[in-house]
Amino acid sequence: MRSVRLMTAMALAAGSVTASVAVAPPAPAASVAWDSLTLSLSSQRIGTRTVTLTCEPTGGTHPAAAAACADLIAANGDISRIPPFRGGGCGGDYDPADASAVGYWRGLPVAYANRFSNPCVAMLVTGGNVFHFS
Repeated sequence: MRSVRLMTAMALAAGSVTASVAVAPPAPAASVAWDSLTLSLSSQRIGTRTVTLTCEPTGGTHPAAAAACADLIAANGDISRIPPFRGGGCGGDYDPADASAVGYWRGLPVAYANRFSNPCVAMLVTGGNVFHFS
């Protein structure tokens, strides 16, 4: 009877180890850049626009990659921590825009999503560079 309890306890312990390993976030594949994001901005007026951005070294299809990387590096990859751009304004047009970023920053998974009143507001609230491709 004692050996059955011991085996049950060992099986439960092994199961909990397996469960904790299974929920760990996957590491990026060797072919994925250390800082690599796919950025999307969509609204009814502009449709969906998607670019790629890699930092250190700077690359991808983002038209302002160097400026976007500078903002992300200063915010340690956290788009919500980038200070808003204060040098411009947006019209009052209401065209709900969904901004998203998925990928890796410093090898850790990134998932950002937010809705703004229009694409211009999305660009300015996130520093003026990261979503400046619409």
